[in-house]
Amino acid sequence: MTPYDADANSRKDRLIIKALPYVVIISAVSGITLMLIMGRQDIGRTLLELFSPFVIGFAGLGVFSFYHRGRGLLDWRITVMILLATPFLISVILVFFTSYVMPEVLEFLEKLTLTTTNKIITVFGFVYALMFLMVLTSHGVISTVVAYFRRYTTMIYLSIEKIKNDATDSARGKFSRWIYEIPDVIDIRSVELEPAHDNDTFPVKMFFSMAFSIFALGLSISSYIFLNPIFQSTFTLGETVAITVILSFFVPVLVIPWFITKSTGAKIKSQARDYYLWKGMKRRLYQGFFAVMFLLSMFAISVYLGYDIWRTSMTYAGYVAITAFLSLLYSFVYINFYYSGFKKAIIDDFNEAKK
Repeated sequence: MTPYDADANSRKDRLIIKALPYVVIISAVSGITLMLIMGRQDIGRTLLELFSPFVIGFAGLGVFSFYHRGRGLLDWRITVMILLATPFLISVILVFFTSYVMPEVLEFLEKLTLTTTNKIITVFGFVYALMFLMVLTSHGVISTVVAYFRRYTTMIYLSIEKIKNDATDSARGKFSRWIYEIPDVIDIRSVELEPAHDNDTFPVKMFFSMAFSIFALGLSISSYIFLNPIFQSTFTLGETVAITVILSFFVPVLVIPWFITKSTGAKIKSQARDYYLWKGMKRRLYQGFFAVMFLLSMFAISVYLGYDIWRTSMTYAGYVAITAFLSLLYSFVYINFYYSGFKKAIIDDFNEAKK
């Protein structure tokens, strides 16, 4: 099991919380400056210039988080092998299949390369550089979520015990009731933890469950943008892919909280049966999945309006592959490097506060 150093994690959390406002401000200023320097352009390119610096900003925060990470659940040699082998396989797939899936990638590479050899070198260099950026950004995003929730989760749990479901509830209590979808009829007596029992091995089931949740939510949110004829007529396919990928970098912010709530087993004790907070949190989050219902209709509208449905489908297939990879990467980074210490800190803080 990953060694847990409460003091080291506390110091790291404080530094990340202090640094976050500067990261956001610098990223925003950089985006606006880049937008002004490039001058008036189409809205797709403008949005990319405005929001791309946020990915770089969180990658910078990820450098600090990566340096101060704990020892992972897996042996470091296995982790290195995974991080080196994955982009190699992706590069091979891109070299042979970019003509069929995500043709914009092939057009981009053709602008950079003149020969087959140069193309192979460019593809491998591009994929490994992108992998490096993704790893750093995932550490930056995840460590930020972990820092805030490690500090405030106990306060939120304790505020639930004070909810009376009337006008006297505090703003924190009302927020807790909303985010966890706590029914008004529940007579709240106390909040208790029923932690999941982990062994010393990598939790494979949780890994795939989290990856699927990140993938499903990211696909639902981004698909509405990707397949909406309004956006298709406003953005190029390449711009749409880039914008949706940027969104996918930050989707785990919505998924990690209910996973850690589930792993701590936080539940409300009442006269009726126990109410597990993670179930209400999951329902609240998955209300956004209604966008999936529009996918087939979006395709139908695209065909009706005369868009190149084959090119759109192939580009969308490539985007789905990128989203799946990002989901697996974020899930791996969170569970391997953060999950164990994050969970233990919340449990220890809560038990201490309840004494």
